[in-house]
Amino acid sequence: MSEIATLLHVRPPDGRPPSLPDRWTIHTVSSAAAANDQLDGSVDCVLVEHALDDGRDGLAVLDAIDARCPVFYRTVEPDGEVASAAAARGAVHYLHGGDDVAERISGVVDTLPTDRPSVLERIGEAYLSFDSDWNVTYINERAAELLDTSPSEIIGENVRDGFPESADREYHGQYTHAMETGEPVSFEEYYEPLELWTANRAYPTDDGLAVFFHDITERKRYEEMLPGLLRTTHDMMQAEQPEEIAAQLVAASEDLLALDLSVVRFHDADGDELVPVAGTVTLSETLGDRPNYPVGEGGPGTVFESGEATYRDAVRIDGVESVLYLPLGEHGTLSAGVAPGEPFGTVERQTAELLAANATTALERTARRERLELFERVIESVEDMLYVLSPDEQFVYVSEPFAEFTGYERDDLIGRSPLAVVDESTLERTQEVVTELRQGEGRSRTIQTRLKTSDGGRRPVEVDISLLPSRNGGPPGTAAVVRDVSTLQEAQQRLAIENERFRYLFDHIPDALVEFTFDGDEPIVESVNPAFERTFGISASHAIGESVNDLIVPEEYHEQAKRIDGAVLDGDAQTKEVERLTSTGLGHFLFRGVSFGSGTNRRGFCIYTDISDRKERESRLAVLHTVLRHNLRTEMNLIEGYAEQLQRRYDDDPVLLDAIRREANQVADLSDTARRVERALDRDNDRLGATDVTRYVDDAVTTARKRFPHADLTVSAPDSATAVADRRLVFALSNAIENAVDHNDNEQPSVEVCVETTETAVEIRVADDGPGIPEQERALITGDRDITQLQHGSGLGLWAINWIVESFGGSLGFETRERGSVVVLRLRAQ
Repeated sequence: MSEIATLLHVRPPDGRPPSLPDRWTIHTVSSAAAANDQLDGSVDCVLVEHALDDGRDGLAVLDAIDARCPVFYRTVEPDGEVASAAAARGAVHYLHGGDDVAERISGVVDTLPTDRPSVLERIGEAYLSFDSDWNVTYINERAAELLDTSPSEIIGENVRDGFPESADREYHGQYTHAMETGEPVSFEEYYEPLELWTANRAYPTDDGLAVFFHDITERKRYEEMLPGLLRTTHDMMQAEQPEEIAAQLVAASEDLLALDLSVVRFHDADGDELVPVAGTVTLSETLGDRPNYPVGEGGPGTVFESGEATYRDAVRIDGVESVLYLPLGEHGTLSAGVAPGEPFGTVERQTAELLAANATTALERTARRERLELFERVIESVEDMLYVLSPDEQFVYVSEPFAEFTGYERDDLIGRSPLAVVDESTLERTQEVVTELRQGEGRSRTIQTRLKTSDGGRRPVEVDISLLPSRNGGPPGTAAVVRDVSTLQEAQQRLAIENERFRYLFDHIPDALVEFTFDGDEPIVESVNPAFERTFGISASHAIGESVNDLIVPEEYHEQAKRIDGAVLDGDAQTKEVERLTSTGLGHFLFRGVSFGSGTNRRGFCIYTDISDRKERESRLAVLHTVLRHNLRTEMNLIEGYAEQLQRRYDDDPVLLDAIRREANQVADLSDTARRVERALDRDNDRLGATDVTRYVDDAVTTARKRFPHADLTVSAPDSATAVADRRLVFALSNAIENAVDHNDNEQPSVEVCVETTETAVEIRVADDGPGIPEQERALITGDRDITQLQHGSGLGLWAINWIVESFGGSLGFETRERGSVVVLRLRAQ
């Protein structure tokens, strides 16, 4: 080589030349055409940069240039895929930003004239050459290794004799073309005897042909597997159940990778072990049923625990030479083995790892199915109305629902400006959003506008705008999802009206009302109405943010308030009579509290109805009732005693004295009856339930027969009759029978008790043969006549019956007949 060496550098116009010794001359070009103009015998090597201007890359330059000297190819960062592509296009050497360019270029070029064989051995690529008669003149060690030969065996041998099967392959045609035309050729071909794929570059020389090639078998095998890998991945992602994914993973291991000794194990959390769920038939035939492995034990257990793939050669398993254990995340493991003598190559291992990774993703998908299904529904909804704009703001895609929504055909919108469906101001806002997104202000933006429809209408929508990836650093296109918000706007309007109604009710309800939120278990005031301020003498500004209990609950009632708060917090509506501090002192209130929401966002309302006046009236009535009843009984006893003394002293007119005693006894009995009625009515009706009432009828009749042995008392009842009642029914029936006997003017009163059932009720009839119940009495009980001072009834018996039956949810009725009367107690069946 001459003292001056020449480098042809293909780079972008603003690129920097490599740093080379002074004896080097560097010619710079930026295109393949300019490079071909420079390529003559004076150029010693070529350096092509991967990144050129205008988005071009150097691979296209390699395809177009005709270089008969070493070609170097350089990327900024290491990139194996680009390196492989460059080698397939004729580059002899690959460099990246971290390599010493001067050393690499000088090391190759300086030794070409004097030490060509050593360079060809060092280049790491297979090389052979043959003369114009097809006799091999040189082969380096790498080429000999790939072709399963040795230099001593092949040099001097005719290539057609050394590799006879190549004559029928593309090798012969390509090499012949290069020889005849003097043009270099590049191609890929499969050599079946060696099961070898090679990427080949042949350069004509003065006396024959120089061939560079490298092994691409693994890449080709991977490319052959890729469709099946993609198909399997798609199927696993579509699978609904983990067991289905396991079966697909095992099938792919066998069909794609010829790994017919494979098994998938899933982690059983209960036993903390890995359990086989799917395996190949060959595995079952060779090794039988596979065992469970506790986590941390054996190959599967260890790999599951560590989460790292493990490959083991020469395993101690009959019929298995090597095994690859792969984790499937938190779900389990894949074990794949090969029989003795079968290869377990790099491609199989890498593809198996990729399959396992995809299976893990699919399994995670099934584990998150509920969330993903929701996500899919959202995506489906989002995809209903979608459009895509090109960088120059033209529709390049619109979904059918979007076209239908606007009233256009899809083809009518493609290629048109968005001004077909939006106004100028919306388009300007969209452009502003795109600018903000390009500046990194978020991944998407939402705007609200109105779309113009083909019939001239306008429909409210919400538009989510996102950027599409840009090409060559140019302006990006945009994708947008459109949602019809007309229904939402209507709902918002209705909600605003309802909120206004609620606020009006909140502010004007006469009872004190508090809106609160729970801080832990403490109700904190969010707002109060004016009635609260008036009742408790606390302004809203002072109450907000404070605990309701601290504001109005007396100290001695704090524990009670805590219990009520706990019940409300648990979601139980509470109604209690409570005492609270008001602006005028301690007051009695009916408290009603409810809560809603969940988690830490639990909120509620409570209403305080002032019942202080009612409680005071009840207290007064209780005192009056007790004193009146006690004094009445006492005074009647005194009157009866005085009457007895008078009767013993004056026996001239015993009728009047008997009348005095009789009336006194009746008044005293009335007091006793009032006390019994009070006890009967003072019961908790919340515990009422359906029961067999025939037993109460029997008890009432049995008691009546003992009290009134002179009466003819009969009963007609089924074996059972279910109705809503409790033991107070005995008291009511006893009063009905007592009235029928006491007010009967026959010497032997006749009373019949009859029980009848219907689909909705049980009717108990008490019929007598007496003079009947006066119409005035019946009208008072049924409400057809008001109670007045002159019309008040003769006693409490019928009232007691009526009150008790009504407390059961039933009713009291009357029937008349020619002689006597019928009292009807109607009870709910359930």
